Amino acid sequence: MGRPRKSEHTRQKLLEKGVTLLSEHGYHGCGLKKILDTVQVPKGSFYNYFESKEAYVSEIIQFYSHGLIMRMDAYLEASTGDPVTTIRNLYTTVADELEAHGRLGCLIGNLAAELGTSSNLCRLTMQQSFEAWKNRIVPLIKAGQEGGQIRDDLSAESLTDMFWSTWQGGLLRMKIYGDAEHLRDLLHVILDVLFVPCGKEPQPDTTRKE
Repeated sequence: MGRPRKSEHTRQKLLEKGVTLLSEHGYHGCGLKKILDTVQVPKGSFYNYFESKEAYVSEIIQFYSHGLIMRMDAYLEASTGDPVTTIRNLYTTVADELEAHGRLGCLIGNLAAELGTSSNLCRLTMQQSFEAWKNRIVPLIKAGQEGGQIRDDLSAESLTDMFWSTWQGGLLRMKIYGDAEHLRDLLHVILDVLFVPCGKEPQPDTTRKE
């Protein structure tokens, strides 16, 4: 007897629910049974879609990253502000959404901290996700450097790496203290202090909520 015909609707549900469950419980705290029970898919049918839990999580990372990149592209295409304002508004929106949705943080950052090098497949998928994000931010920082808004004594690639690492650290602190306001403060420090060209005065924080 052949395997049941695959349903793209079921696959989509597995990926969507996987994002939620992994964000809430992490890789090791989210057993396959919990996922299947939630989506109401039998274990045998699951393997019609994914070879293993590791392969499933790798596809969840791709699915999650693709959604973020699509939203990011739409925002960048519609933005009419200068590069620094564009980055500030984009990440202020991210902070607001994290605060509104329980401060679960970034799924990719969470999985990177949890899995480390234990899953080569997931690690490579996360690298691809990071590069897709970086390819959108580097041109913004280069434009800011050319316009005199951002320091140019460091490469745009180095500043982008610093931005990502600092932001991910902020997300971890948010999860520890439950304080999304720290992310807004961090964004001010990155854009108005650390990224300011040498010899130019740091800008005051005018976005902090009272």
